[in-house]
Amino acid sequence: MPDPTRILDLLPYLPYLALLLLALWLLTRWVVNVGPTQIAITERRYLGRPLPAGRVFAMSGEIGIHAHYLAPGLHLVPWPFVRVIEKVDFVRIGSDELGVLTSTDGESMPSGRVYAEDKAGEHHNNFQDPVGFLTYGGVRGKQLRFLTNGTFKIHPLLFRVEAIKKTVVREGMIGVVTAADGAALEHGQLLGRSVEGHDSFQKAEIFLRNGGQKGPQTDFLRPGTYNLFASMFAVEVREAVTVREDQVGIVDAKDGQPMAKDDVVAPTPDVREHNSYQDGQAFLDSGGRRGPQEAALRPGTYYINPYLFAVSMRPLTVIRQGEVGVLISNIGKDPALLSEQNLRVIDTAAAGGSTRHVVPDGYRGIQCNVLGPGKYNLNPLSFTVIPIPTTTRSVEWAADRQTGGTFDPFKVVSNDGFEMAVEVRCQYRVLPENAPYVVQKLGSIEDLERNVIHPQIDGIFRAQVSKSPAIAYQQNRAVEQEAAQQAVKVDLESYRVEVVSVMITNIHLPEALMKTTQEKNLAEQRKSMFDSQEQAEKRRIEFQKTKAQADQQDALIQAQVGIEIARHEANQVQERAKGEAMAIKMRAEADAARTQQIGDAEAGVIGSKGKAQAQAYSDQVAALTAQGVTAVELVKAISAAGLKITPDIVVGGSGNSEGGLVQLLLAQMLRSPDGKKPTL
Repeated sequence: MPDPTRILDLLPYLPYLALLLLALWLLTRWVVNVGPTQIAITERRYLGRPLPAGRVFAMSGEIGIHAHYLAPGLHLVPWPFVRVIEKVDFVRIGSDELGVLTSTDGESMPSGRVYAEDKAGEHHNNFQDPVGFLTYGGVRGKQLRFLTNGTFKIHPLLFRVEAIKKTVVREGMIGVVTAADGAALEHGQLLGRSVEGHDSFQKAEIFLRNGGQKGPQTDFLRPGTYNLFASMFAVEVREAVTVREDQVGIVDAKDGQPMAKDDVVAPTPDVREHNSYQDGQAFLDSGGRRGPQEAALRPGTYYINPYLFAVSMRPLTVIRQGEVGVLISNIGKDPALLSEQNLRVIDTAAAGGSTRHVVPDGYRGIQCNVLGPGKYNLNPLSFTVIPIPTTTRSVEWAADRQTGGTFDPFKVVSNDGFEMAVEVRCQYRVLPENAPYVVQKLGSIEDLERNVIHPQIDGIFRAQVSKSPAIAYQQNRAVEQEAAQQAVKVDLESYRVEVVSVMITNIHLPEALMKTTQEKNLAEQRKSMFDSQEQAEKRRIEFQKTKAQADQQDALIQAQVGIEIARHEANQVQERAKGEAMAIKMRAEADAARTQQIGDAEAGVIGSKGKAQAQAYSDQVAALTAQGVTAVELVKAISAAGLKITPDIVVGGSGNSEGGLVQLLLAQMLRSPDGKKPTL
């Protein structure tokens, strides 16, 4: 327990202690230490000028909360006239943040404005000099200027700071901007025009100062990170327009000058001026019109403002091998402007009597030039492409539609009253240069087959069959086919279609007629079979004969060779003989002449002798008879020959000596078969 006597000893010092404590307390009021990361807010309570009307914060010498603050360090404060209300930390803005400020004091905001223009921007040092802000015309309300990343000494009562995230537009995206403040849009205007100097809407005060308009903006944000006052500029992130390799982008402008009444698509300004619709303001400044555009987007990625342009994807125009593309242009000059020399009038349409044309490039209508095989970035709103095959096509009238038949067979009645079905195949082709005229007359290849080829061939075959009996028509099939082909060729020439062939593939006769025909054909086949067998046997005989001749061919050849050799030798002999004969003839003629002279002389002698002899024989015959003369001559001959006169054989007879002698001679000749002279 403390000693009371000692406490009493301290009583004389209590006033001094109280004075010391008071002095220390006063010191804490008069001397203020502000930390290195703080500011101190002060207030004048007495002995000062009153605040001006409409002001919230006091300037130097005015009663109220001071606009200025105490920076870090030691400060003397004339307490109790001025006091420190609070100490606050510095405002820190992160690297991905922005600090949006709302001022509670300053000049009044102009009527119709939402955000305060930063009139004192060069004097308040990013709002760290509140006195400069109020002195140089700072406006009360949410400020257009904001704080970027860093540390700032901000009066917390004069400026309320809201940290927001920066605006990030990722790759492949765009940021479409809508301004919450600015000048009003003009009548009929959909988007705010582009203004200079706002640095992708990051300088809102410049945007407003240069006449930026309220509402959706023509300008937009490309991929990147932006220090954007989000309360002033609302950003909607959209995907960039991507046109694939097999697509074409069709553009529809939502703003611009109105389209002409006769236009189907609006003529597009030079795409180089507006960079393929990526510079919306350039499109509008170049006289771009609202509505579907003539120029389409090719494959690629485009940063296009969807508030200004709507882009739809269409498939790429592909012309396959064996085809051409006929273009029908919806843009260009009126074909009525063409002269008669340049205008090729093809046909007069039935409806309304209007003339349809095949026109050169640059005019509306069916283009005379066609597209070859390939891919084309064509706007289907500007051009209608009709593919026309140029290879040979077949149209069939067949019973089996599943195997490629286009139409049912023709049901026709023959001249003799039989109903029959005819299956036909027609092959045709369209030359590339004739394709526009086929489209002009018919519209498409399907219309050609359905509305021209089918009815014409149907009519031709009905007319042909009605003139011929059923069996005769079948028998004359080749002739009827040729006639039909010529008729079809003539009919399709006017449509510029080239007929390759018309073939009758099958003829279906009535069952009864078919049965009769089959029986007749069977009989003819049997007859033919028998004839064939007969011919086969004949051929077999001929074969055997030929074979036998072939077997003797070697001998025949040798014989023929021998004959040829003999013939050759004979010819040589004959030639020599002819030479010798000629020589002999010449000698003989000489000898004959001599002999004839000798003979003529001898003949005279002999003639004389003969006459004398003849006279003697005549006299002998008269004296001895003919038999007697013969016997005398025979004896002379025997005697001259030296023959024996005594007979070896005695021949008896009837007394007729002549007959007996003859018999004797005959017997001798039979006895000597070796041909020697008989011995008498």
